[in-house]
Amino acid sequence: MMIIERVLLLQSIELFNDVTTEQLAFIAAIAEEISVDANAVIYRENDPPDGLYVVISGAVAATRGDTTIDRIGPNGSFGVWALFDNQPRLTGTQAIEPSRLLFVQREDFVDVLSNHVDIVQSIFKQLAQRLRRLTAAREIPA
Repeated sequence: MMIIERVLLLQSIELFNDVTTEQLAFIAAIAEEISVDANAVIYRENDPPDGLYVVISGAVAATRGDTTIDRIGPNGSFGVWALFDNQPRLTGTQAIEPSRLLFVQREDFVDVLSNHVDIVQSIFKQLAQRLRRLTAAREIPA
């Protein structure tokens, strides 16, 4: 995949809604393509966080215990919070079919952020908007 294709894929992630195309190019440059076979485990519940994944092609199941809680197809992402949170994974993931994934390693992502404060500001803006939506959804009318 060329950098511009990676940028376009990363633009589908809500966390990056306020990150400019130019800024996303820095993140796209550190992303790597990986291929996984059907039934391959990508990570298990309670594994340490390693990074963000975006499905290029194929499909992945997110599981908790023996229960499938989500199916992630092309342009879908998973593991987003692993970029920020050092806590063990809450879910596991396994390829449902042969899949190509774009992977952004956590340590590389932190390195990019340390050199690009503007990206940090854009991500914080999106996180603040998400928190506002969650807070508004929980408010109980008087």
